[in-house]
Amino acid sequence: METLEDIALAYLDDEVFYSVLINIIHRNLGTVLAASDQGVLLRTHGKVAMISSANTATAQAMLESAAVDDCRTFVVCEEPTLNVVEQRYGFQHHTPVNPSAYLGDPLPVIHRPDLRIDTLSSKWGDWVADHYGMDNPRYVRSRVEAGEVWGLFHSEEILGFIGLHEQGSMGMLEILEEHRRQGYAEYLLTFLTNKLLAEGVLPHDHIIVGNEASVRLQQKLDFTISDRTLWWVS
Repeated sequence: METLEDIALAYLDDEVFYSVLINIIHRNLGTVLAASDQGVLLRTHGKVAMISSANTATAQAMLESAAVDDCRTFVVCEEPTLNVVEQRYGFQHHTPVNPSAYLGDPLPVIHRPDLRIDTLSSKWGDWVADHYGMDNPRYVRSRVEAGEVWGLFHSEEILGFIGLHEQGSMGMLEILEEHRRQGYAEYLLTFLTNKLLAEGVLPHDHIIVGNEASVRLQQKLDFTISDRTLWWVS
């Protein structure tokens, strides 16, 4: 007998575009609330709802039947569905992104004996929140406390960091301004990509539309960037 997860995965037929939803299902990072050949609705354990729908009627029906009214952040995969979500919940801010994923073999290791990468302890939480451009410092601190933010160090000096979001996607990549353009972002992204591959996880992330620096970095490492747009809505 097919489960909701099986039906959802059959609908999510684009490995790159739907990478974040697929990863949540595979890694049990959330719950599928509704699924059919017309759409999927799920929510993460962190109260982020994600929806893809072939039409607005299906989107409305899924939202009416599922417990997502307490979710204050949505990931929406189609523009008509975006309009449904914004009108239903009164959201006023949305960020368009292009999903990206690495589909290849492990990346060549960059040998830099002068550098090291350490998991950042909770004592770094406020510092990371201060240096990462996100208006939710509590969330950033929670990712540090979860042990899913890694710092790049030269001796005892921190140069930057990278992390995993609660839905399993890579992000929070930040190099301190005085240390940029020295290959450190590539070093960190290579590290985390290979770490996820070793764990059997598809490395994936979302690139904010217009972030050409991220596009260039990921193209250099042979990531596949979707030409389709989805939206983070709050």
